Amino acid sequence: MIIESLVILSMLVGGSAVVRVAGLRGWGVPILGSVAGVSLYISIGAVQVLSPITSSSILTMSLTAGIPIAVWLWNYFRGRDVRIKVLPAIALMVGVISLIALFRAARLVAWSSDSFRYLLNASLIATDNFDSASTALIPKRLIGVPLLHAPSGLSGSYYLPSIAPLIAALALALIAWLAWNGLSVKHNKWTVAIVTTAGLLTLATTNRFVFHGFYINGHLLFGALLLAVVGCSWIMVVDSRVSRQAMLLVMGLAIVALVFVRAETALLVGFALLPTLLDRRFSHRTKAALLALLGVPLIAWQSFVASVYLEEGSGVPLSVSGLLAAGIVMVAGIPALRWKGLNRWGQQILLLAEIGLWLALGMLALQEPEVLIDSIAATTQNTVLGAASWGLSLIMLVGLTVLAAFLKVPDGQLLRFPLTTFVPFVFLLAYLRDAAYRVGDGDSLNRMWIQLIPLAVLYFTVAIGAGEWRLKRASADSPTDEVPAEAR
Repeated sequence: MIIESLVILSMLVGGSAVVRVAGLRGWGVPILGSVAGVSLYISIGAVQVLSPITSSSILTMSLTAGIPIAVWLWNYFRGRDVRIKVLPAIALMVGVISLIALFRAARLVAWSSDSFRYLLNASLIATDNFDSASTALIPKRLIGVPLLHAPSGLSGSYYLPSIAPLIAALALALIAWLAWNGLSVKHNKWTVAIVTTAGLLTLATTNRFVFHGFYINGHLLFGALLLAVVGCSWIMVVDSRVSRQAMLLVMGLAIVALVFVRAETALLVGFALLPTLLDRRFSHRTKAALLALLGVPLIAWQSFVASVYLEEGSGVPLSVSGLLAAGIVMVAGIPALRWKGLNRWGQQILLLAEIGLWLALGMLALQEPEVLIDSIAATTQNTVLGAASWGLSLIMLVGLTVLAAFLKVPDGQLLRFPLTTFVPFVFLLAYLRDAAYRVGDGDSLNRMWIQLIPLAVLYFTVAIGAGEWRLKRASADSPTDEVPAEAR
């Protein structure tokens, strides 16, 4: 338990220190700090794996906590207001350690064959032998989740039981903070509290969310980090009180970490970032930094994966070379962000991007219809007819999200676009992997839904709390066209 506590606290303390220095205050510090800490831990670990530096978990923990604490101390002794409330901080750490003890005692861990592959990568990282990893493990399992469980080897264990449930708790806390700050701009606290609580209960009582809260896999981690990326972009626009520097820091760290969590990250996160990249309220420097933080780590990781294939004497598959090319295009395309037409025609570009996904899916379906037909049939069995343990919860969540689409949400496109593009995107993935989705709990799409569910819950929570029916006369709408100081 000591090692596990040190791992969790290194992320909590390190992340909280860095967002506090960036100007964040209040109860968002431990929440956004935890996102930053997890992301920083994965990012530092990835540098260790991809370089000649040892992949020792002790070094990862030390750097995750040590660098932010050193920065915090530097600013503190220079007279900057980066103070923290000592008693609440101590109480929080005691509470986290208590939860770790509870989860370790409960041992409510869900397994699958994928879980063992993640933990095999974790053991290779822990023993500084990741250069022995094969192409059977690296391209699909990556190193994000393995890095989080690698310290378990220091105590003779195979995994850290508290990681998954604490990630689930973090997703709930992040939704609460984003919804509270986003809604409290125009509504009283009681209304905000009721709506936010209803949204949190909707997610917390969803069968598959509870399952993933104790499942060794990367889907919910992806969902929490994607929620942070999209949510921080949205909150910067709707709430001028938050620290933009802290939000951008959390976004940047989360984007880097996401590259090492799931293979489809580059494409999903790319689409999720598109509304931000086309929004004139974000400066060119901000957009360039966000795109570089996605493209550069993607190039580094896919180059590493390609080298493993070449060392084994096999050809580099299209899935790897294609993602490597995508990373290069992202970095090479950064200068294009200066084109003023991107801001002027942003709405039309987003519409064309969404239509383009559906057209691409339609073209592939014409060539090979059975993949789409079988995928839709299997997904219907899984999500509607109860073949994959969702019950009616996913249908209810989708229904609430569709309802939210009929409401005018303040700057809701930042939240909506990643959701509506997800459907054609995941069915396109079925063609890229050359296999239709299948019936059962273990189906990849059945597990991927949880990657978007936290964001969907935030979206319909905000829509119910602040949305207005689109059928109202145009004069009743009140879009915010003010450009923040950063973009002036």
